[in-house]
Amino acid sequence: MNIVQTGESVTFKCALPSQFSKRDVYWYKQRPGDTLRLIVTVFLRQQKLPTHKFDPEIPDSRWEVNNDEKFSRLTLLKASYSDDGLYHCELSAWTGSIEWSGTYLMVTGKYVLFQPSVSIPVHSGDTATLQCSVLFDSEKMACSEDFSMFWFQAKSNTYPNMIYTEGNKHHECEKKSDSEKSCMFNFSKVVSSSDSGIFYCAVASCGKILFGNGTRLEIVKWIDEQYFLALIFFCSYSTAICTNLISSAPQADGENKNYAALNFSKSKEKRGGKKKQMEPQECFYSEIKV
Repeated sequence: MNIVQTGESVTFKCALPSQFSKRDVYWYKQRPGDTLRLIVTVFLRQQKLPTHKFDPEIPDSRWEVNNDEKFSRLTLLKASYSDDGLYHCELSAWTGSIEWSGTYLMVTGKYVLFQPSVSIPVHSGDTATLQCSVLFDSEKMACSEDFSMFWFQAKSNTYPNMIYTEGNKHHECEKKSDSEKSCMFNFSKVVSSSDSGIFYCAVASCGKILFGNGTRLEIVKWIDEQYFLALIFFCSYSTAICTNLISSAPQADGENKNYAALNFSKSKEKRGGKKKQMEPQECFYSEIKV
């Protein structure tokens, strides 16, 4: 197999037997699912210079043919994605014997996948949006608009599982330069407690697949009890004393809510007297979801 980038050249070689009197070399191209298509015929004769003839439907400006005593060489200039396929060499002798050989050509493009490698804290029930973007050369990649996006989730000690595919749909594309374009892919979901883990995006295009770096979703509670216990109220009104009473009561929906009953004692001095009269306690309730 030969793998080249778009715009590069590639040469196919066909080994020739050490002794021959009269042979013809046929070069074919075969796309997956298609029949053989003749590219060029090379005529090899002893004591004569090799000659060749391209098929009328083949643009000979993109091809070069070179031959010596050991090899027949076919060079493809400036490969594009449409050049993907299997290239056959057929050696045909005047005796009727035929020899075949083939090389598969894969033409790839230059594109880059970006995924923020960050940790996102979210609450259960929130909607989290993950993003991936693809930067590519729109002029050199004939299949650049044929992206297929996949999303995978990896939990601790498990292999990634595919959870969503967008096919070849993307949300928005924009030009970065005369030839470069960028496409953004978004994936949104309502988060549950089981969604903690790393989410990877993957893009398949032009016979190639790239994986992102992964974005971690970290499920956090609304408030933890240790934080609630740290809520210390300091009351500075006269000689006030603040007392915290913490209780927890189960709710009908299965969740717990903590209530803090805050008791404030106030002292008020009567006019013209030395005695102090305590006013009735004021009680405030604060609801905190856990």
